[in-house]
Amino acid sequence: MGATIKDVADYAHVAVSTVSRVINNKDRVSPETRKAVLEAIEKLGYVRNNLAASMKTGETRFIVAVVPDIRNEFYTSVIRGIEAVASTRGYYTLVYTTGETYSKELAVFEGEFSHLVDGIILTPSQADYALYQRRGKPTVIIDREIPGSDMYSVCVDNYKGAALLMNELLEYGHKKIAIITGPLVFNIGIDRMQGYLDMLESHNIPVRQEYICVGDWFEEDGYRLTEQLLQLEDPPTAIFAANNLICIGCAECLCDRGLTIGTDISLVGFDDSVVARYLRPGITGIKRAMNEMGELGAEMLLSLLSGHPEDISKKKMVLDVELVRRHSIAKIE
Repeated sequence: MGATIKDVADYAHVAVSTVSRVINNKDRVSPETRKAVLEAIEKLGYVRNNLAASMKTGETRFIVAVVPDIRNEFYTSVIRGIEAVASTRGYYTLVYTTGETYSKELAVFEGEFSHLVDGIILTPSQADYALYQRRGKPTVIIDREIPGSDMYSVCVDNYKGAALLMNELLEYGHKKIAIITGPLVFNIGIDRMQGYLDMLESHNIPVRQEYICVGDWFEEDGYRLTEQLLQLEDPPTAIFAANNLICIGCAECLCDRGLTIGTDISLVGFDDSVVARYLRPGITGIKRAMNEMGELGAEMLLSLLSGHPEDISKKKMVLDVELVRRHSIAKIE
């Protein structure tokens, strides 16, 4: 039989409640006492029984990262950031994918699954704030802002990223610029589209509706809508792909059509993906701190779970973005 929490307390000459505070990373324990308890745990090989502990305290020490999918390297990077912070604080990270379906998302907030986790880091599938107001679990939003909400959140400056990409295309002389984006529901769609439109307006370039393509955020949408653009009587000279998966689909379609990116047609993308870095030529894109978004989201959530929301410097954190230039833009003479 393994060592018990009482065995650890006896070995370290402290109370069981003190061992519990050390295990649960609580305050009110001196550094010397904490060290003695940790040494006792290591010496005796004590393993915390999370299930038994949760029955007594109501805490499971599990948090869940709820994302649309895990084929998108953006979300896997965010999850790595969450796990890196959570693990150092004694929490375990579960991953749950929704496929952009609210009915699947409900399982995290209601029913049996909700009892498994203490808190949630969420990339939402719906933009209706009222749907989330009713949920009781501490929640932090990543990437997608819910319009009108006052929820804790971490996102990036989507408008600036779009404006940087458009400015780059305009500097190279492009006027026939198309955009392929996901739904215009959250900030990631709305702000990137607004950056696109505002930059055209600032250069007195009329908006052409046939160049505005709205689908979902996946490769197949990038491929299908690129094909649609290429079939126009007057196709664009450049395409702005509004996320990394769309950009991959665009690049695949262009290659299948025998077009050389950066020569026959130009392509830029929001997000700096593996494909953008290693495809020849590399694709100019927007780099954002994906791991850091996860880390900050986890720090926020753990502050809420510990009962110290005052430790959170800003309720809504907006991170900066960076333009990464490669060789996917042709000069228009």
